[in-house]
Amino acid sequence: MVVVAKSDAVVDTAAAKRRRAIEVLSDRILASRLATVALQGWCRECGLADGPPSVRLAAGASPEPLDADSLRALGGDAAGTAFRRVEIRIGGLAVADAHNWYFPDRLTAEMRERLTTDCPFGEAVEALQPRRRTVLVRRAGPEVLVDAPPAARPAHVLEHRAVMELADGTPIALVHERFRAVLVW
Repeated sequence: MVVVAKSDAVVDTAAAKRRRAIEVLSDRILASRLATVALQGWCRECGLADGPPSVRLAAGASPEPLDADSLRALGGDAAGTAFRRVEIRIGGLAVADAHNWYFPDRLTAEMRERLTTDCPFGEAVEALQPRRRTVLVRRAGPEVLVDAPPAARPAHVLEHRAVMELADGTPIALVHERFRAVLVW
């Protein structure tokens, strides 16, 4: 009987392809005004899902404390912020988890109302034409990108944190997005 084991080269190649896919996905999100638009295009091109972006609100989500860097990115004061935790979906496929700390008083009543629905944050505030200023990008390390059964895979392979700002630099929100492994597996 001959036993053939997967070579390290095959495993490394698979991990390298995932690592490259994460880099390309990250670059697309960074280049886009709205993460959901980048995700929608990615999912369609990769054959993962097709359809409009939507979110599933986490009922009764308690706000997480902001770290010093995030607080500084919001101008040093988070007083008056509201918190929203959502699962981002493209055509029904859950692709990311996002936490949003936003200033309701800097949004219109219509925008605040849309944030109580399945509307993604960026889409809800699009009329303000905010820009994303990324303050953190973190990618999964090569040690977690090797072939593994679904239960052993990391939940998230990419993380972005960005401040959504008005044209004059006034922050309207901090978004913390964690992109799921399904996007590259």
